[in-house]
Amino acid sequence: MTLHTKLLAFLTVLTISLMGDVRVSAQVIGRTGTDPMQTYYEAMRYYRDGDIQNAIRGFEFAARGTRMDINGKWVDAIPPRVMLAECYWQLGHLPACRLQLDEAARIAIRNRGWLGQLDFSGINLAGQIKQATNNLWPEVAAVRLLPLPTSIPIQRGQAVTEQSLAAGGVIETPNIQSIDAITIMQSIAKLMHRRRVLLGPLGPDDTLSREVLEATKMPSSINHPLGQSLVHAMRGCEYYAIGEDKTVVDRASKYASPGGAHPITPILMLSAMKVATAGDDTGKLSPEARALMISTAAQITNVSAALDQYEWIGEALQIAVGVADPATLARVEQTAVLAGRSLVRQSRLASLHCYLIAADAAVSAGRNDVAAEYLQSARTLATRRDVELPRLQAYGAYIAARLAARSGQPIGASGAGDMASALKSVADFVLDRRDQRRPVISMPFMYQADIVMASLGGNIGNQSAKRMLAGYSGTVGIALWRQDPLNALAATYYDDSAMHAALMRMALMENDGPGVLRQSDRVLAKRLTSRLPLQGRMLQLRTLATSPADSLWPSAREILADPSPAFTRLREKTQASLIVPPPGDNVSVRSESLAIAMEAELSDLTLSRIHVPELNPPAVAATDVAEVPDGVCLLTFVIDSGKIVATATRDGNTRAWVIPAATRLIPMVNRLLQDIGASRVRGKRLPDSDKDWKEAAYKLRSFLLPESSGWSEEGLEKIIVVPDGALWYLPFELLPSLAIHEPKANENGATELSSSMWGDDVRVEYAPTPGFALRNAGAATTADRIGMVAGTFFALRDLDANEAMLNDVLLPADNPFVTTPAKAPPTQTIGLEIGHMIVAAPLTPNLADPLSTHVIPLDNSAGRAAGRGDWDTLRDWIRFPASGPKSVVIAGLRTSAETTKLGDGGELFFPMAALRASGVREVGLCRWPTGGASSATVLTEIVNEIPHTSLAAALRRGSTMLRQAELSTSREPLLGKPDTDTPAVSGNEPLFWATYLGAGSLDLEPPLSDD
Repeated sequence: MTLHTKLLAFLTVLTISLMGDVRVSAQVIGRTGTDPMQTYYEAMRYYRDGDIQNAIRGFEFAARGTRMDINGKWVDAIPPRVMLAECYWQLGHLPACRLQLDEAARIAIRNRGWLGQLDFSGINLAGQIKQATNNLWPEVAAVRLLPLPTSIPIQRGQAVTEQSLAAGGVIETPNIQSIDAITIMQSIAKLMHRRRVLLGPLGPDDTLSREVLEATKMPSSINHPLGQSLVHAMRGCEYYAIGEDKTVVDRASKYASPGGAHPITPILMLSAMKVATAGDDTGKLSPEARALMISTAAQITNVSAALDQYEWIGEALQIAVGVADPATLARVEQTAVLAGRSLVRQSRLASLHCYLIAADAAVSAGRNDVAAEYLQSARTLATRRDVELPRLQAYGAYIAARLAARSGQPIGASGAGDMASALKSVADFVLDRRDQRRPVISMPFMYQADIVMASLGGNIGNQSAKRMLAGYSGTVGIALWRQDPLNALAATYYDDSAMHAALMRMALMENDGPGVLRQSDRVLAKRLTSRLPLQGRMLQLRTLATSPADSLWPSAREILADPSPAFTRLREKTQASLIVPPPGDNVSVRSESLAIAMEAELSDLTLSRIHVPELNPPAVAATDVAEVPDGVCLLTFVIDSGKIVATATRDGNTRAWVIPAATRLIPMVNRLLQDIGASRVRGKRLPDSDKDWKEAAYKLRSFLLPESSGWSEEGLEKIIVVPDGALWYLPFELLPSLAIHEPKANENGATELSSSMWGDDVRVEYAPTPGFALRNAGAATTADRIGMVAGTFFALRDLDANEAMLNDVLLPADNPFVTTPAKAPPTQTIGLEIGHMIVAAPLTPNLADPLSTHVIPLDNSAGRAAGRGDWDTLRDWIRFPASGPKSVVIAGLRTSAETTKLGDGGELFFPMAALRASGVREVGLCRWPTGGASSATVLTEIVNEIPHTSLAAALRRGSTMLRQAELSTSREPLLGKPDTDTPAVSGNEPLFWATYLGAGSLDLEPPLSDD
């Protein structure tokens, strides 16, 4: 029987056993002389009312007033320490929470053996039974509670003998005391439950948790059945802390309700319920499993209310709403509303939490007006002067964000609004929680990720460290969403680039070339997604709604096979919007309001509790190395910690090597650019000879591709380069083909460099990530009509000449759409009848915010100035409406390659990555703008060839024609007066043709299985 099956059986039995006709109570009023002291119980009232600061003061006072001997605090100090941790949990101060949990754990460890001194013989289950006094609703009154005393005798000390004196230690005469042992045992269960929540998958490696488990073994002296049940129930929560989930289920099925409920019942049931949220081996939950978990949450609600442990009600119902399907959401909502209204006087904390859960369930069911009412009731409680519950307030902000999406406000929309305000509140708590102006970690995932990164140190090659890194990088697990959407959002917000970089270094140490390639791909992919809302979670869902099913990986196809109703509606709308209209003279503009409405639907899905695989940028599959065609090499570079990590994939193998001293790269690339004239700002641009730049190219090739790399161009027809950093400015076409044409000594004995370049011998293409080099993402139009946005790019000061050259460029095109930057429609909503878009105008990237770079340059002239700031940015292209042109060429991009201060390559990476992520199949860019007749020559060939071949092939043909042409210096705006002394120059100068780079993909089939 699997863990999942056993758990379902346990939940079924437990639901029956907790209810019955007999109504009994374990509550005895009026504690006097108890351990822990009375102040502890008074502080509990403050805690349950949400007055956290007064609760902290009370628990601190109770902790100071507990017993102490030479070994430190006694076990009566555990309850106030644990509740201090709970207070800091609610405040979002996890370091302080962990500090209190650790101290409570150490007290339990130091006082091992105290359980064996308890005398349970006085518990008489057949004795007089009192009816519960807090009959909040009928189901609470029907709960069967075991009749337990508030204090249990404990035998302390020992007879003073010669042997005991010789043993040393604390000398205490034998005495019998009464302590609230069950509260202490319940606090240990709380302690271990919260440690698991805090440490998550790191719990099994937690030394203190295992020592507590060892220190609280079942004493052989306990023969009382109920005493044994209580200890086993407590230890069930301890097993939960160390990740032994099977044992948790076994203990819960036997000891959560031995004939009735006891004070540890809610915690143990909740622990077993959290185990169940993981589902089966694939993470799925059957309808029966969901219904049983919701029933269990209702029982926890009733039992907790009967035991006056109201704080567990919200935690249980929050999981219930996380696992509920549309058919069971109403039951969760009803239970939460009933508890919320009934518990206002008993526990504002529980009441607030329940109203939030009711709102969460209502908005998930589509009852938005009702959800807004519940949320307002929660806000009324949360804004009381003596209530301070920031964790629950952040949960309320999450629900408010979902309501904003339902009202039509998408994530990432410009301007202020309910969505922006709600997400800011969530982000402030999740990412920027502060205590006295100092940042503190508020979410378990962030806390665990920090521990993982800090623990690497010298364990970079340790396999356990590798497993931990792999577990915390990648997609967010569905169990996290089911248990706590705030924690799942924290995991979504978390940028795991550093983890992928660490995994890349581990793969290097293991000489695992394919592993280096896959992690390099993720490092580069995160450069894009880290700039997007929720680390690209919206992008993944948009891609899932847009892409053809046969282009998706198996995990994504499984989602399409069993989608939620909301996603089904969105995909149907998306697919219907991809129909290409019939050709016409004008170009259509798709509805912006419809696109915003679809973005709002997508935003609600993004915030909902669903699993979202990483689809965009595409990942590199384990089988992809063998799928790279013969004659093709995928050459990748990633700059990491002052080094360059390179891979070469060809002939079914991947080799990886490290290039030290990455700081040498910028001056070397800068030297080459100056030698070809690209970055010269004074004097003559064109070099007098090609000797200098060829020497610079030779040095770069030797630097990037040393002999130890095993690199060779022999047998290659195509090289797909994935650059990084300053390598984006390097025209790899200029590197010498040494394996094809070896350097020879001339008649003077000097080495004569080869005149053959990569641009002569192989086809050079580019990609922003290795995954994009292999596959496309999303959908693109099937049309082939060409659209061009052209300014005075070909002749800046001669409008007639510019018009004539533009007409020559477009002469081969069939019914082209031509416009200017001032009159062009918004490119993000341009009609699907435009298959290829060319921008022939100088364009300056936004270096501070790369995704705010405009695809069409800003133009303040009449006709397009109003609202212009919201058009054409790369960020707009990634949003709805879905799809767009098959290819985009930006021929006038102004990058730092024009200057002597090279940047990080973002001006080229982000346009290429963002456009490819939006569904564009091929992108053409320039490293520096040329304009004039040289650009016209290249663009003419692109216009002529692009409907029939790939953009990369069209760019190569255009470059070939340019290299064979003779140019008039007066027709080249890039040249200055010193260059015009020569009336004509050859187009073979790298200054003119080496600027262009094209990106496409091998269009591999999706793998048969996910890694």
